[in-house]
Amino acid sequence: MSWKSNIALLLNVFFVLSLLSLLGATLTLPGIAGLILTIGISVDANVIIFERIKEEFLKNNKAFDAIEIGYKKAFRTILDSNLTTLLAAIA
Repeated sequence: MSWKSNIALLLNVFFVLSLLSLLGATLTLPGIAGLILTIGISVDANVIIFERIKEEFLKNNKAFDAIEIGYKKAFRTILDSNLTTLLAAIA
């Protein structure tokens, strides 16, 4: 992963913890598990996006086109993953 995605992951954790702090929420064991799950889903999304971009580079697409197509192809997979996690959480 690139350093930008690492910073985005750290900011994600920072924003979640900041929001919990502002709301006065107590971080319990299930809350910590949820935070770890959030980090895992974010890492998974980054890996999927970078792999799709790499596939487009291997097809000899230009850099901008490879990034645009890679994000478009990764979106459906990431959305499906997040909806599956949401349905499992509801159940």
